[in-house]
Amino acid sequence: MPSAVSHNRVTGLADVVPFRGIRYNRRKVSDLSLVISPPYDIISPAEQQSYHSKHSHNAIHLDYGLELPGDDNQNNRYTRAAEAFSEWQTGKILTPDPAPAFYLCREEFRLGDGTTATRDGFIALIRLADFSEGVVLPHEETASGPKEDRLRLMQATGGNLSAIFCLYADPGQTVIKSLAKAGAEDPDIRIKDEAGTVHSLWVVDDPVATSSISEMLSNKNLLIADGHHRYETALAYRDARRAEDGPGPEKPYDYLMVYLSDMENTGQSILPIHRFVSGIKTETMDKLEASLSEKFQVIEITGSAAERQKKMVNALAEAGDGHNVFGMYLPAQDSCHLLTGRETRPMIDAGETGRSASFRSLDIAVLDRLILGDILGIRQDGPNQSAKVRFVERTEKALGELDTPGLDVVFMVNATSMEEIRAVAGNGEKMPQKSTYFYPKPVTGLVFRSFDY
Repeated sequence: MPSAVSHNRVTGLADVVPFRGIRYNRRKVSDLSLVISPPYDIISPAEQQSYHSKHSHNAIHLDYGLELPGDDNQNNRYTRAAEAFSEWQTGKILTPDPAPAFYLCREEFRLGDGTTATRDGFIALIRLADFSEGVVLPHEETASGPKEDRLRLMQATGGNLSAIFCLYADPGQTVIKSLAKAGAEDPDIRIKDEAGTVHSLWVVDDPVATSSISEMLSNKNLLIADGHHRYETALAYRDARRAEDGPGPEKPYDYLMVYLSDMENTGQSILPIHRFVSGIKTETMDKLEASLSEKFQVIEITGSAAERQKKMVNALAEAGDGHNVFGMYLPAQDSCHLLTGRETRPMIDAGETGRSASFRSLDIAVLDRLILGDILGIRQDGPNQSAKVRFVERTEKALGELDTPGLDVVFMVNATSMEEIRAVAGNGEKMPQKSTYFYPKPVTGLVFRSFDY
């Protein structure tokens, strides 16, 4: 059972409680920078192998194990994760904290333009609630594959190996200020990851302070920023266990480990996710500009390659709110274009979708539905339904990959804003997949959680 009293079983509002986290024993692992890893869903195959080789107790061995030849139902990456999680605790590589705690986190990071920012948050447990209850709100659609993977891992290990990322509204930042006041002056952990982000962590286990903070959050709703698959997986796991166990008091699987941060925090950074498209038929590409011109003003950007790219990015950044605007790169022509909607937002017709104006105004919704779906025909039964769309976050990263072999067209977008996220989620709607990229991601390995504590 979670080690704090639940206050909101009836009110339908957030129930946020401290817990006994499991952390690396510094006497066994002195350099924690060697054992943390990014979240599983942003790790490439090459990076997955690299983190496995980095340290024998790197968190990736638990959260994102390698598939090996000869794997079967009895021996696979999930069973190996469960064995390692148990063995590391038995061998005191990982040890549970003595008392329930909130884990105050601070990320100091650098953005693509060279500026620096700081984001504060904390790791806690939240009581799982169905989306229909309106306590925890999703903002993106999900796919089935990752949910099956995460479910098998949770079933095998009996715990939460990484925290999902949720937002709450606290304009005065009273929660973070209270946590900081209750914590020690110096952090328990301060390490730098491979991306240069500095992660600091304070253990706040004073019961008066943690109870007060739980109360502060008891009138909040939570918005999932990152980790939709893991949240839905936790719901599925909870429901299956409830069916097995029958009625009774709340159990550990009724709660999920999360990283919580204030959406009003000026350090909240949302990056754009650009679309790299390949596999489009020649006849579609031949008439692409003409097809686009029916709904968009298509303006070619001139200059050298570097100048064109810079002008495209600047034009996106300077675009007003009234129209949907995109950058487009055509590798075959080595040309950059600016696409501006001929109609003001929302460009998508309400009668076609039944969606709110907030959803229909989204750049990502217009790109996915009107451009990729209707104009390029990347949809079920469309002429290019087998085409591939690759998602690339970070504008500087996207610009560095424009010469990737096999590309037909690249669409650059502005980042989705926090205001747009709140508006869509507040309407009970979900954005298209890969609409937002919150940066930096909470790392895996600072705190684990077992259902045994």
